[in-house]
Amino acid sequence: MDEKKHKVELSPNDFSAIVKKAYDRGVSDHGITVQQLLEDLKVDLLKIKV
Repeated sequence: MDEKKHKVELSPNDFSAIVKKAYDRGVSDHGITVQQLLEDLKVDLLKIKV
């Protein structure tokens, strides 16, 4: 079984937007824990990975 993995070119703007979104949420949502914030960040980053 030959399974091909496609790599998506991640533009600096995509990555920056995801990190900025996480930062903004961390600053504005005082009830969020670091673990929740990291989990959300991980999910967002995995969405752009194929």
